[in-house]
Amino acid sequence: MAVDRPPIPERPLLRGERIWLRPIEERDLASYVAGVNDSEVGGMAGYPWPQSQSQATAWWQKVMEGWGRDGFYFTVCVLGEDRFIGTTWLKELNLVQGSAELAIFMDHEHIGGGWGADAQRTLLRFGFGQLGLERIYLTAFVGNRRAIRSYEKIGFLHEGVMRHAWRGLDGFQDGVLMSMLRDEWRAGEAG
Repeated sequence: MAVDRPPIPERPLLRGERIWLRPIEERDLASYVAGVNDSEVGGMAGYPWPQSQSQATAWWQKVMEGWGRDGFYFTVCVLGEDRFIGTTWLKELNLVQGSAELAIFMDHEHIGGGWGADAQRTLLRFGFGQLGLERIYLTAFVGNRRAIRSYEKIGFLHEGVMRHAWRGLDGFQDGVLMSMLRDEWRAGEAG
């Protein structure tokens, strides 16, 4: 039975408790590149090498061509502001299978203060609610304990370890695969 849902706006704006998400724009790319090139931010988020502004621009142009078909790429902003403080995505979007991969990183000022958790909850509400996804998953470097604890608090469950899935400064490292199902999200929202 098909579920009637309102159409997804071409460029959705999503509001959390302390943040809002807007589509990533070209003006955000300098801040994005700074995060990617920061070993604590980008390194822990899985970026294996630095990125130039022109590489980021090429990436941005590609993802904007697939906006809504292949994924949704958002800039995280503090409510009432428009400055980039991080980014979060639903990528590898597969509406047939009802799944997508969540990715996130926050700038230095906004790590550990609940900003990323609010952004993730907002994106989950969009993915499970408006898009009707069944499963949202993510991967993390096994050494990124802070991020893994955050994902666990939000309700992501461990599915397994991906051996030597990440190349870090010390060579190959394991990664973790975590996911949340729509019913788990609903139970968390109700609780």
